[in-house]
Amino acid sequence: MAVDNNTPILVGVAEVVEPLKENLNEASSAQTLAGNAAELALQDALDVERLAPEIDVVAVTRTFPDSTPMWPMPFGKSNNMPRSIAQRINANPQHAIYTKMGGNIPQSLVNEWSQKLAAGEANMVLLAGAEVIASTKAAIKHKVPLNWAEDIEGSLDDHGSGFQGMRDAQSLKHMLMGAPPCYALCEMARMASQKKSLSTYARGMAELLAPFSEVAASNPYSMSPRIYSAEEIATPSENNGYVAFPYTKAMVAKVHVNQAAALLLTTVGKARALDIDESKWVYLHGYAETVEKSLLEREALGQSLALTAAYQQALKQAGVDTPDLDFIDIYSCFPIVVAEAKAALELVDSDKAMTQTGGLPFFGGPGNNYSMHGIASVARKLRDNPKAFGLVGANGGIMHKHAVGIYSCQPGWIACDSSSVQAELDSQPVTQVTENPEGEARIESYTVQFGRGMPMYAVIIGRLDKTGERFIANSFEGDAEILQALMSKNCVGQRVVVGSTGKGNRVALSKASLLAQMPLRSKLCLMAMSFAQRCATVILK
Repeated sequence: MAVDNNTPILVGVAEVVEPLKENLNEASSAQTLAGNAAELALQDALDVERLAPEIDVVAVTRTFPDSTPMWPMPFGKSNNMPRSIAQRINANPQHAIYTKMGGNIPQSLVNEWSQKLAAGEANMVLLAGAEVIASTKAAIKHKVPLNWAEDIEGSLDDHGSGFQGMRDAQSLKHMLMGAPPCYALCEMARMASQKKSLSTYARGMAELLAPFSEVAASNPYSMSPRIYSAEEIATPSENNGYVAFPYTKAMVAKVHVNQAAALLLTTVGKARALDIDESKWVYLHGYAETVEKSLLEREALGQSLALTAAYQQALKQAGVDTPDLDFIDIYSCFPIVVAEAKAALELVDSDKAMTQTGGLPFFGGPGNNYSMHGIASVARKLRDNPKAFGLVGANGGIMHKHAVGIYSCQPGWIACDSSSVQAELDSQPVTQVTENPEGEARIESYTVQFGRGMPMYAVIIGRLDKTGERFIANSFEGDAEILQALMSKNCVGQRVVVGSTGKGNRVALSKASLLAQMPLRSKLCLMAMSFAQRCATVILK
């Protein structure tokens, strides 16, 4: 079949892993590791010297240290990551792009630049990304003064961190920090919706992830390949403690990695002109991108309507069904994302492999760039199986941003638009949240945050009995009673009492316990409000 010259294709893929160096002074910077991956991607396609001058766009996934204040980079960095990488392969792109944060970004970049290639807005696009958090952590620990600073001239289109809006004021006020407790809240809500006990659900999460470790163990690009049994994953231990209940360490993404990946995109016409072998060509058949409401606004905390919509639209646009998918790689930062993807693909009862890399808890979680590894892995499998189809599902935020791609070596391309799907998602009702809840309530979801192996505090999302409004609150510091209760059984639906302290909302198992732990001023305010409510009830009667 004749293929239009404007058809976008993926022609080069590469991954790099750097184990910790005995001599940390030799540790690679993020730009060096990404540059190594870029060079290998060009070699994979054809040749570095022939392809580098043809690259007119270099787009780089934002590193974790540049994404949030939680990941400082003490050893310096490049002031222009795309051009640092381009310089290492002797490329001089017209456009140098540094993306926002988000695990959805790699697939989103493929979607965006495939469209632009098809429209004639680019000729050859290099995508790359890297993380060196493992070396950074080790160098800090051993007080090795690395110097990774680079000052590169040239234009830069910096999209900013994109961190703004990722957390609302109420979440931050109640110490809902980092991804693990946020996802744990979603996970506990999902557990409740399935009416499962803590032990049964924990075992299910572990059984879902154990096969991932088997894939990681055979992947040469894994940071620390090892097979884990479901029992090991589920059981808390000295080396597998809770991070945010119910997640053990083995259930969450491993960000302390040194990994990089790169992809080279072009058009059929350009590939023909450069004599890039057709056996290298991988086509994007369908894709979709959606955005979920913020965590507290979602009606159902334990599911993502946007995730389901993205997977279903991508399949529809590609004209394939789930049974047609031979290779799947799902962003697996936490078990719930994999479980939701399996549900969207109607694979809940299937043992079909959901990863080609080994997943973020085992292969490694190189920050925002993980799915570039997923795309590279799927592409290599498709090259070996030219009639097969593959799917990559990328996830960003708290099941917030989703990007899905359907790939094959069989020719195919269609420009896709998710705007109508997104409009439907945006039309869904927004859950009302109160900032100053008072009175009796029921737990809607919860997690217990751990530090140094010990439970520190609970984060609880609940609904007020009287109004049905949602709230977020913490347990009181030192309230061992509620922490023990929350971790001993499934407490979703349990009655609690909530009050506002001025420094945030607090929850206890009873009114007496709440009043006993309240600061005096807040206690008096709460008692006065309770008296006023009783009086109002009497008058109304």
